[in-house]
Amino acid sequence: MRTEVRYRVTMPFRVEVAGAELRMLVLASQPDGCVGIDLESGAFVRAIFPTGDYPNSSGEPLEPYDVTTAPIGEPLDPPDAVRPEAVALDSPPQRIGHLSPRRAERYLQALRHPAHGPLLGFAGVTVPYWTLVGDQPSLALVEPSEGPLVLAGPGGYECRFGWQGTVHQFPLGDRQLAQELYRLRRRRSSPRELTRILGFRPARLLVVVAGPTDGHCTKQVAALLPGR
Repeated sequence: MRTEVRYRVTMPFRVEVAGAELRMLVLASQPDGCVGIDLESGAFVRAIFPTGDYPNSSGEPLEPYDVTTAPIGEPLDPPDAVRPEAVALDSPPQRIGHLSPRRAERYLQALRHPAHGPLLGFAGVTVPYWTLVGDQPSLALVEPSEGPLVLAGPGGYECRFGWQGTVHQFPLGDRQLAQELYRLRRRRSSPRELTRILGFRPARLLVVVAGPTDGHCTKQVAALLPGR
């Protein structure tokens, strides 16, 4: 019998305290909230909140490197085995500032994916939902050695990049970028074209585990981020 080899990835985790204020550095929007960094502990956090109400008083969605604050709600019951970093908020986060890529670097450096083993602890693009027990991170910051390229596929846009001697291709989870590429009718976007569209050179990728869908969870590129 063949046994799948799993690698353990360790990252800092924040402690959930209901009622406490979560000060967060936003990295990417998600369908049910956003992904960011807890500024107190330096750990990843996947904030869950009603997305029908935009967090900003201006009515605009949150952008990467926005700084927000919001009260933490009661712990999830049961805990989210796919997203162990998930934290429920009592209300949508409020934008209180913004950091430049250079100032954000102090928080990003410590969260780079280790340069060994497969991304997020398992090989391939998908993993069976039942194998996830919440003991490994569901997000990582990756500095690609090649690319990134964004390509139109049969199910939507995908992001191709090189990392640790291997070429990876994951679904693009950045809906705002996907909508812009669709509007521009782009089927293949090089790093140079992405720089023009985004307004910065994409030097980092935020890779997350999403799902489950049909019993499997999928790695996605949730955001293309600038370097320092």
